[in-house]
Amino acid sequence: MIAPRRSLPPTLLLALLAACPGGAGNSTDSGGGTGDTGAGPGGTSATSATSGASATSGASATSGASVTSATSGATNATDPTTGAATSAGTTASTTAAATGTGGDPPPLGESCQGYATRYWDCCKAHCGWKGNVNPATDALASCDKNDQSLGADYDVPSACQNQSESSAFTCYDMAPWAVSATLAYGFAAVPASGDICGRCYQLQFDGTGHYNAQDPGSVALLGKTMIVQATNIGFDVGGGQFDILTPGGGVGMFDACSYQWGVDPSELGAVYGGFMTYCQQQVGGDHQKLKDCVQSRCDAVFGKPALAELAAGCQWYVQWYEVADNPNLHYQEVACPAALVERSGIDRGPLNDVGTCSGGAACTQQEMDMCDCSWTNNGQTCGQDDGSCCWTACCG
Repeated sequence: MIAPRRSLPPTLLLALLAACPGGAGNSTDSGGGTGDTGAGPGGTSATSATSGASATSGASATSGASVTSATSGATNATDPTTGAATSAGTTASTTAAATGTGGDPPPLGESCQGYATRYWDCCKAHCGWKGNVNPATDALASCDKNDQSLGADYDVPSACQNQSESSAFTCYDMAPWAVSATLAYGFAAVPASGDICGRCYQLQFDGTGHYNAQDPGSVALLGKTMIVQATNIGFDVGGGQFDILTPGGGVGMFDACSYQWGVDPSELGAVYGGFMTYCQQQVGGDHQKLKDCVQSRCDAVFGKPALAELAAGCQWYVQWYEVADNPNLHYQEVACPAALVERSGIDRGPLNDVGTCSGGAACTQQEMDMCDCSWTNNGQTCGQDDGSCCWTACCG
């Protein structure tokens, strides 16, 4: 466990966003988990905890929830080739929403280097507490055990603190989905620092794995782009790491899923790594066998009609995301697509505060002074230099 990162005032946060956040992460094992198990009034996160990040999947201890989507609670089918949702209007307008032009967003220019992990623990998200979001925006709504919206009742305890029918869980429509064969949308946990709720990031996968450069799933992602909105924080999510909310992605230290779905914890796969890590242990590295194994776990756990949205998100991981295991990527903060804002209800657009990262430009002393180096574990988890200012400040 590493110490929680300090919070930054908004002016310093924007300066920090102007530089690539640092480090190769703080994890070396499969899975991961981070979390804010529930902040108290005013956004003080007295119960935040970490579960130990992991190299192969990552997992945040709390997850997002949204009820503002017109398709919340709808049953989604998926295209067998792209994994794109095809029913209840979930993709009818999202392609155009990506850029306003009806196509994929333009490629990134200068950008930061990072990587993606995965998680789904069913808990309430950091951004589900009113005190943790920018005062100019709404918080993230949560759902009860039966995936019914809790609306604007942001004070309901997280299911990872209090397991009951009326506790706050992750809403099922937080699952990722494909907009096209090369573009997907979703939600993610990001490093625990500053005013992050509702910010969006464009991720371009470079065709390599973070811990296994030749990971076949990561190789297959080359040329694909994902835009994620930050709905959660992770005290064990390292600089440049995006812990993507993915059904079957793994629970970590906190697990409200076995209670919510009525399954034994063993059915969720590896504690850190979920279905994918479990399948690696069963069938090895053969890509098609891994995909088949993960799909079988998706079918077994999410086979009930009430879990159809989770089944679609799990199928997305198999088909669109190619069961990639910690893929490397380049990223940049971007304006949020309308489809993501519609689902989360967090709209930062009027704030006009999209930050940029320098893409490896020279670091200023001010940028480096703002880096929180707790993720380095006294230099033991620095990993490879990712070109970021915080890596330079903490490990250089």
